[in-house]
Amino acid sequence: MPTNFFAQIPNAITAVRLVLAFLFPFLPESWHLGVIAIALLSEFLDGFVARLLKAESYLGQVFDPIADKVFFFSVALTWTLMEKLSLTQCALLGARDIGVILVALGIAVTGHARRVKSIKAQFLSKLATTLQYLVMGCILFDVLKPVSILISLTAITGCIAVAQYIYLLRKSAHHKGA
Repeated sequence: MPTNFFAQIPNAITAVRLVLAFLFPFLPESWHLGVIAIALLSEFLDGFVARLLKAESYLGQVFDPIADKVFFFSVALTWTLMEKLSLTQCALLGARDIGVILVALGIAVTGHARRVKSIKAQFLSKLATTLQYLVMGCILFDVLKPVSILISLTAITGCIAVAQYIYLLRKSAHHKGA
């Protein structure tokens, strides 16, 4: 078992992404590539380091996707204000994140939060995140031809990922109730 210090390294890596999310709207546009590259690196490193150090935790399972969503919306909303993305494109890119937030709010409002355990990220959700970063890369490098198709793929993948999470949550709730 890792010492307490080492156990916190993955969450510290995730925290970097959260700090970058809050800074992003205020940074010069020339910094966007570097900041997104660091965020992408932290996206992969936090889980890798957690597994390497055997420091996976419930906090990490909850904190990581929150940092992902905050960072994504920070970039998307900043770029919408800069007119690099339309509001519709922003919403489509964030379909999975919006869906997950709505599901989480629904669970909280209905009082089922204690019955729900965390669900590990599924392949479709990871694919939606990958597609989001791919769109960011296309915009950063001014490769705009595939952006509309990638945004559509991201929205479709994101919606299917939300449906998968709802299914897994319902299945988990039924097993607990049985």
